[in-house]
Amino acid sequence: MSGSNTGQLYGRMDLNGNVTLEDANGSIVTRIDADVQPVDSHQSAREEHPDGITLTRSDAAKLGVVLEGM
Repeated sequence: MSGSNTGQLYGRMDLNGNVTLEDANGSIVTRIDADVQPVDSHQSAREEHPDGITLTRSDAAKLGVVLEGM
């Protein structure tokens, strides 16, 4: 697990169209320095999310997340 405040973010889209964040090594991202709120969370992405961060596709696009297979 990792936090990320610099570098490129990558993502895998789930069946609901949401994007789970990963770093360049394929590790899940548990915290980012961005003004977004993960799906199904009441906390900012700046807080630790031990199970990883999942964003809406729109929020992922705003952050420049590179989607797997696209």
